[in-house]
Amino acid sequence: MTAKLIAGCLTAGLLTAQLPGCSFSGSVESMLSPPRLTVEQEQIYQALQQSIGSQISLKYPKSGERLSAFIVDDLDGDGSDEAVVFYEFGRDSLNENRLRISLFDQKEGEWTAVDHIPAAGAEIDRVDIERLGRNPRQNLIIRYSMVDGFEHAVQVLHYEDGELAENLKKPYSVMELRDLDGDGTTEVLIAAAAKDSEPATAFVYEMDENGNYPEMPASRRLSDTMTDVTRIAYGNLPTGRGQETIPAIYMDGITGATTVQTVVLNYSDETLSLLYADSPERYPKTERSGGALTMDIDDDGEAEIPVRFAFYDQSVLPESVAPKMTNWYVCRNKLLMREYSSYYSAQDGFVFLLPKRWEGSVTARLENDEIVFWSFEQPSAPAWTEAEDSAHSEAVLLEPLLRLAVVSDPVAADAMQSDGYLLLQQKNSRYYLGKIGDVSRSMRLTPSELLVSMRFLQ
Repeated sequence: MTAKLIAGCLTAGLLTAQLPGCSFSGSVESMLSPPRLTVEQEQIYQALQQSIGSQISLKYPKSGERLSAFIVDDLDGDGSDEAVVFYEFGRDSLNENRLRISLFDQKEGEWTAVDHIPAAGAEIDRVDIERLGRNPRQNLIIRYSMVDGFEHAVQVLHYEDGELAENLKKPYSVMELRDLDGDGTTEVLIAAAAKDSEPATAFVYEMDENGNYPEMPASRRLSDTMTDVTRIAYGNLPTGRGQETIPAIYMDGITGATTVQTVVLNYSDETLSLLYADSPERYPKTERSGGALTMDIDDDGEAEIPVRFAFYDQSVLPESVAPKMTNWYVCRNKLLMREYSSYYSAQDGFVFLLPKRWEGSVTARLENDEIVFWSFEQPSAPAWTEAEDSAHSEAVLLEPLLRLAVVSDPVAADAMQSDGYLLLQQKNSRYYLGKIGDVSRSMRLTPSELLVSMRFLQ
């Protein structure tokens, strides 16, 4: 054991010795980030050391397509590349944000430091380079996490007159770059958490022809009960005028410790409009458990909002055998209209859309880690006492129509297929299986119907 440990330490030491002067602390980030630099990156790194010193720790974005500490691109449109480097410098203060950004340009074939600026956060979440709004220049869009890991900020920079110029820096809960109004240009969409007496608010920043953002961006207060936004989805919303649609923004937001609501917005003519939000006079409402996410469940280009209800008469059943039914709603004329009923398992990552002919005639039970759909008979109404009501109100189950199971053991999956189960999907070490009941023709699913009714989540 001792020899193995010593060999492992020597190997780690040799790997560390190959790094070009970088300071690594052995963190998870440094272990996951590729330490070996390309020839070009090595040249930029040496120029950085010559400019500011050797106490440097490279920092890497956590997500997106640009995962290097070195971003090399034509930032000013002159036909040659510039370089941006993310790093921490110095070790003096634990409280000071040490994250920095340096810009390098090529002069006579050599990388030369042009500008050094402080970053707007402690960790880099994502880096994008693209045009924004109606201005043709390239923008460096950097998303950060703060020191506490919960708060976030976005910083929009561009290279002009020998420096990185900042023209937007805003905190956010959720932020996306998207063409929100379908005009072919990209806007910055920000959702901000509730603060003091103000509810959660959405903002749209659209850059003008001169490369500036308006002092007062398009904004909209969200639901009065919504404290933060957790997710944004998109869809094309029918207007009711023939085949015409408008782009819609769906925001899932926190309303309680475990609950969320959805609001629907539209951005057009530089105005952010609220198309739907829950209100006391509206039913149903979108409030639900936090695991149920708004999504385009049927891939028709329009998002649906999931709302959970009990299957028929399950208030008399214990939670262990009473799975919830999820109805999926679309927004029409500021109201919700049911599109589908389903069983939605966020934990197992799938949705089963109930066939239309099953609606109102099928209930469900959890049996031995399977979800089982039964046809049922509504009990007649004999003369019983009020005290007996709860004991007699449960539906009478007739025949099992379908069994759905999710297993991770391939041997168990093979055995179930030998027992008549169909393998519907194999994904992320999970086997999704279904067994169709031998039931009356009117209620029986075909294998193709079962496959079409299953939706597997990302």
